[in-house]
Amino acid sequence: MIELFTADTPNGKKISIMLEEIGYEYKLTKVDLSKNEQFKSEFIKLSPFSKIPVIIDHDNKESIFESGAILMYLGEKSGKFYDKNERLKINQWLMAQMGTIGPMIGQHHQFHHYNPGKSEFGEERYFKITKRIYQELDARLKNSNFLAGENYTIADIATWPWIARHEWHDIGLNNYESLKRWYVNISEREAVIKGFQFMNKNELPPQP
Repeated sequence: MIELFTADTPNGKKISIMLEEIGYEYKLTKVDLSKNEQFKSEFIKLSPFSKIPVIIDHDNKESIFESGAILMYLGEKSGKFYDKNERLKINQWLMAQMGTIGPMIGQHHQFHHYNPGKSEFGEERYFKITKRIYQELDARLKNSNFLAGENYTIADIATWPWIARHEWHDIGLNNYESLKRWYVNISEREAVIKGFQFMNKNELPPQP
């Protein structure tokens, strides 16, 4: 059984979606970021950088931190969404999410959504970067059904929850036909809906 330590964030939703997709039983342990529970000593033992999500695979007595590493672990364990023959491409797009898409859009959230008016430079910088990310993803998806190729993979599972906050971005998902197509197709998957709702059963993926 998998125990998932997480909060209701894009990074947290990656793992709940993956667990729903592979059909694994899991126990949800909430980490309240507003109460700084991620900085408790018992959590730091699992996650050295005090970040969610973390899983414990109680069957194998393994704990894994960092969402990309967790997706790779679950992909290998389940044999789903992480095809051995496609791993070079999958890993590139997964690392693009981990190194660029998530961190940059996350900064856009901080300046544009949570703290508007505090830094004109920060707001303009991360708005432009996020808009460019939309453009780059759209360009990729004009030539490919999914990020790593023709098959849905952990790279898509990692990236989709960040685009699911498109209402916060004020960029206009409808302006990016291929990115919108990809987003809507994934948002209609039963496992994605269940994983998205893992902390709020009334929450649905926002439509473009």
